[in-house]
Amino acid sequence: MAFLEIKNLKKRFGNTTVLHGIDFSMNEGEAVALIGASGGGKTTFLRCLNFLEMADEGTIEVAGKFRFDAATTYKDADIRNMRLHLGLVFQSFNLFPQYTALTNVYLPLYLRAKERIKGETRF
Repeated sequence: MAFLEIKNLKKRFGNTTVLHGIDFSMNEGEAVALIGASGGGKTTFLRCLNFLEMADEGTIEVAGKFRFDAATTYKDADIRNMRLHLGLVFQSFNLFPQYTALTNVYLPLYLRAKERIKGETRF
């Protein structure tokens, strides 16, 4: 079973459909790069994956548990909780300038490990 499973993810902005039914799966420990033309939906896909945008259709499952289903209405507190489980490192203007690139990538993993040590597993 895949660690991350995305099914039929769709996102529209007005009359423009940006994501056209994305199906994607990823096993634990894999690394993936999104490559494509400007305006191709890469950032929108990542923003939906991290719940900074809400997909109009589709589901997101992490570690065998549904994290998002577009057919469900979520409270703000639920969305904030969902954001804790998936990280997104933006382009350089949103990085912590006092840290190296490696530390900016490592920081969410470190914070997640501290959370697990406290016994607060959220998956």
